[in-house]
Formats: sequence, structure tokens, C-alpha cells
Amino acid sequence: MHARWIARLALLLTLVLLAPGPSVHGQGHDHDHDHDHDHGRHDATIDRSFEDADEWADKFENPERDAWQLPDRVVAELVTRNDLVIADIGSATGYFPVRFARAAPRGHVYGADIEPTMVYYLNDRARREQLDNLTSVLAEPHDPHLPRAVDLVFICNTYHHIDDRIGYLRNLREQLGESARIAIVDFRLESAKGPPHKLDPNIVREEMTAAEFTEVASHDFLPEQYFLVFERASR
Repeated sequence: MHARWIARLALLLTLVLLAPGPSVHGQGHDHDHDHDHDHGRHDATIDRSFEDADEWADKFENPERDAWQLPDRVVAELVTRNDLVIADIGSATGYFPVRFARAAPRGHVYGADIEPTMVYYLNDRARREQLDNLTSVLAEPHDPHLPRAVDLVFICNTYHHIDDRIGYLRNLREQLGESARIAIVDFRLESAKGPPHKLDPNIVREEMTAAEFTEVASHDFLPEQYFLVFERASR
């Protein structure tokens, strides 16, 4: 136990002192931008700072977001059992992780973020809201460092932030359960919301295929976003 906490502290200090800035964040970090689209970009978005978690919580948890994010419907679509183990990549202040934790009370939800202040914030929020089945973990840009195999990975408004996405997905593949799914929600090219450099859903499909995942569902009920679901391809 002592050695594990020393290792975590070393990772935390490395990220704080050496990392150039966040590459993997999520849950609406860019939804307040309104710019021209750059449809050709395949790389990650411009780095931004998310050190003030309380300030960002006001933006991410804004009730106006519910009207277009439809979080309860998204969660209902994905949580097929109340004992699922779920990972939210780019968990930020917990907009979706809290909902997942309430929908799967017999399971467990891991929020993964590379920003230490977001990790602290979400763990504090889980304690305040008495969600014993919600834990936030410190990730790295190339690896979410999930503590155990998961049944569902949720990546919302975050996929476009990831560098070397195919390599990232291959790392993630090793942290999945036998029949795990990956759900990706991100902004449509024509949406006025989201970042200026949106990612074509066909690029997402191509990258998931390259990382040996197969599309199993596509939902179109979100007004501003695509919603794709994948599972591991059989070898």
C-alpha cells in the first residue's frame, strides 16, 4: 500500500512539473466556443489550462448544457446493467460520472483525467454526494491508467483532444473486459457548439477500425453531436 501511494505521488509530481499542458480532457471543455470549423485536422486540440476546477465546474455543470447534451438519455442508452464497471475518459468535474454512478449503484465508475485538480475535485464531489462507487484517477496523455478491467468506456467531448489516438486506443484495449464497449460522443462538423477543430465521425470510425474495434451502434438523438459505440473486433 505504501509503495503504491509513493508511485502515485511520483506520477503526480511528474505531471505537474513537466507536462506541457492538458491533452486529454472532456465533458464539454470546448462547448462554449463558436468558430469556423477546421474539418481536416486529425491531431489533438490546442492545449488549455484547467487548473481552477471550481471555475470550470460552473461552466461544465451549467444546467443549460442539459438541453443539448441530454445526459440522462445518453446514460440510459449505455447502462444496461446496474453493476457495470465504467470508465469516463476526460471526466473533469463529473458531469457524466456522477450520473453513471447513480445509474450503476452495484458497479463502479472511474473518472480519468490528466489534470490533478480535476481528480481532486471529482473525488471530493463523490464524497460530498455520498457516491462510494465513484473514484477519480490520475491519467497520463497516453494512458488512462484504469485500476481494473471495465465494461464500458465513455469518451465525451474528449476524443479530439487525444494525441496518437490509435496508440491510445491500443493501450486502452488492454484495460477492457471481455465484452466491453467504447462510446464516443463528440461534436458534429456543422454544429455551432464545440471547438473550432471538429473531428469528422468517419475519421473516428477509421481510427477505431485501425485499433481493432468494430462499430456496433450509432445514435442520432443528440442535436449537436454524434454518438458512436464500438466493441473489440474478434481476431
